[in-house]
Amino acid sequence: MNYYVRYFDSEEVLSSPEALVEYVASIPQIIMTEELADAILKFCEDKTSFPRHFRLPNKNTFIVIKTNAETLEEFKTRGANGGSLTPQQPSDSDNLENKEVKVSPADEIKPGLYDVTMIFRRAIVNPETRKCSFVEETFRVEMLAQSQRQCFDVVIEHLKSHPDIDSRSQYPSIRSTNFKAVIVQE
Repeated sequence: MNYYVRYFDSEEVLSSPEALVEYVASIPQIIMTEELADAILKFCEDKTSFPRHFRLPNKNTFIVIKTNAETLEEFKTRGANGGSLTPQQPSDSDNLENKEVKVSPADEIKPGLYDVTMIFRRAIVNPETRKCSFVEETFRVEMLAQSQRQCFDVVIEHLKSHPDIDSRSQYPSIRSTNFKAVIVQE
């Protein structure tokens, strides 16, 4: 078992608990106490595989993760469990050719003229208190588009870039009942 340790920009993968304690003690901003060294060694002996954040007196923390990776580069490319770098070959039951690719109705390509309606929460700022309240507002437009997704993206971009609409306004998701894009003419 190896140990990945990170404190801000200082990071390393170490092979023993003693090397881990020495590395942490070598970081200038960390004052190694007997309690901290004992806590690190206790974590290394523990059977849990969860990462551990160690809180320092200056309110900063450093993290230690148990890993199978041998080097820092391996940890960064493969992750803590040292997963394979080569893609897994699908078995006969997982054959990609037999699987159906599901496309969201919003992403289906259907070029035409769309009637688009979006109900969003517009932020209205009180100039005296600088607090904002929200009012539901309906935006409706007819537009040429390739799909409902394109309609949604264009309307959101237009509303967010409009100078009269505050940036704190809230918009629905594409699957919400507050957004409708109905094809009028193909």
